[in-house]
This record gives sequence, structure tokens and C-alpha cells, in this order.
Amino acid sequence: MRIQPVPFGIAFGIVYAVVFFLYGVLAALFGWGAAFAEMLGGFYPGFGPTPGGAVIGALWGLVVGFVFFAVGAWLYNMLIRD
Repeated sequence: MRIQPVPFGIAFGIVYAVVFFLYGVLAALFGWGAAFAEMLGGFYPGFGPTPGGAVIGALWGLVVGFVFFAVGAWLYNMLIRD
């Protein structure tokens, strides 16, 4: 069974976006993992334990999730050639 890379990438991009957003918001509101969120900001510029940082993190999550999972699906399809 082949995987369609674009829908697969979009689906996991949305999942990553939600995770990054919730992580940033929870760090901003309750301080949970704030130091780790600040460290992630070094990899994803703009992401941090603030509401604005959570939105930027969601955008990063969407892009990174899409790219990694679309490429992964494409590689999977290449390896299972019929």
C-alpha cells in the first residue's frame, strides 16, 4: 500500500502545529517546561513560552511536520516499489 505524501504531510503537520501551540501556551500560562520551550526557541526562532511564541511555534510545527512526514512517505513509497 502506497502513502500519498502530501495528505500525509498535511495531517502530521497539523498534529505538530497543535502540539507546539499547546506546549507554548501551557509554558506561558503555567510555566510547565518553560526552560525547555526557551531552549527549543534556539532551534525554532520565535518559539517560546509566550502566546505569540506559541503561534510562531505552531507555524514551525506545521512546516516541519509537513516536510518530515511528506519526505518520509515519499521514501517509504520508493522502498516498496511494486
